[in-house]
Amino acid sequence: MPVNLALALTWPLMQAAPTSRPLVDAPEAVPTPERAEVATAAPPAAAPVGEGPAAAKPPDKPELKVEKFKFKPGKGFEFATKDGKYSLTIRARLQVRYDLEHPNVPGEQIEHVLQIRRARLQFAGNVFGKHNRYYIQFGFSPRDMLGGLPDDSPSIRYNPVRDARLEFTYLRDFTIWAGQMKVPFSRQRVISSGNQQFVDRSSVNEEFNLDRDIGVQARSDDIGGIGFLKYAVGVFMGDGRNAYALTNTGALYVGRVTVMPLGKFDDESEGDLQRLKKPGLSLAGAYAYHDDAPGERGVHGARPADGGTTDIHHATADLMFKWRGLSVESAFHYRKARRRNPGGAVDELGVPIPVALPRDGVGFFTQVGYLIPPANVEFVTRWSFVRNIFGDRSSLIDRDELGGGVNWYIAEHNFKVSFDYFRVWDTFAGMPVRRAMADGIDRFRLLVQLAF
Repeated sequence: MPVNLALALTWPLMQAAPTSRPLVDAPEAVPTPERAEVATAAPPAAAPVGEGPAAAKPPDKPELKVEKFKFKPGKGFEFATKDGKYSLTIRARLQVRYDLEHPNVPGEQIEHVLQIRRARLQFAGNVFGKHNRYYIQFGFSPRDMLGGLPDDSPSIRYNPVRDARLEFTYLRDFTIWAGQMKVPFSRQRVISSGNQQFVDRSSVNEEFNLDRDIGVQARSDDIGGIGFLKYAVGVFMGDGRNAYALTNTGALYVGRVTVMPLGKFDDESEGDLQRLKKPGLSLAGAYAYHDDAPGERGVHGARPADGGTTDIHHATADLMFKWRGLSVESAFHYRKARRRNPGGAVDELGVPIPVALPRDGVGFFTQVGYLIPPANVEFVTRWSFVRNIFGDRSSLIDRDELGGGVNWYIAEHNFKVSFDYFRVWDTFAGMPVRRAMADGIDRFRLLVQLAF
């Protein structure tokens, strides 16, 4: 074969071979007929809008079907998927209450009221897994919707939202709650109003509790899985329920520790309705610091007349004991203002209003109940007092409350009838205690509760 013809036939192969590889590898670079066909195939032209078959869409995720449904009296209706990753529990509670107050001061009139004291609707469950939980509670009675602060506070005065929180329970010893919730401070306030031994909580709780607020807390109901230690620490906005407006940078810091030395039991419900065969004892303490508290009692109460705020120390210690139908609950509260922050308010004439005194003092209550066997009838008694131990440096007025009651548990706390009577009296400076008690108010209350 002539040299020129050989070069002409091999020249294309030499051109296809990479210069960095031996010539023997050059045919590898030449596409086979199949490869060439694939490589040269033109992509299909896009169909004009409105013509041809619709573009392929990724398949929709299958809808999850509710395969579990149950109803438990007092716990509500529960819906859940088979894998338990999604659930919803709906529960309602209604309290109808009658109050009558008889003053023992000549000329004062007897007053009474029949009211829907509480009308609650709760939604709880989990989404996207068992550890992403939620809890929402609405209150629709007039007193349910009252905020803790007066009308000029940065919150909606009449609002049914009481709780709206997220719970992330991935870690037993470090569960995170975020949203609007009860501040983990005083035991009687944290215990639901539906699980009380009396028609309502004590006057000490009314004075010293920290109610609800918006914030974040870390908690555990069983540290280390040992069955007798709980804690909660949190930071809250410090403006109470349903705050929505920009405000100062003050906050409410709180921490609470609970020890159950005799073992774990239900210490979040008053009364020993299970008649525990083994004694249950719960001891707890809590501290809170409220920076720039808007109300005279913290997140609730009237605003100081001068329009300012207060930096407040709060502390409490409480206990609960249950055994064979006997129940005891007691608590001590302490509140002391670190500083009053004047607001600079003036009267109608433009004269500055004097700086108001803080509402400092202490409080104590103890209550005892006994569930008569084998009946579901419980007799209870309670004594509580609030004291101004700081004299003319505090605006707090001494108050005492002494009384008792009876509960008929038709279906435990879920369906019950409660009646109580109290003598309530305030003692002003220089007033003899006997005179104050004689001039007190006789308070009669009757409650019917149904929870389902």
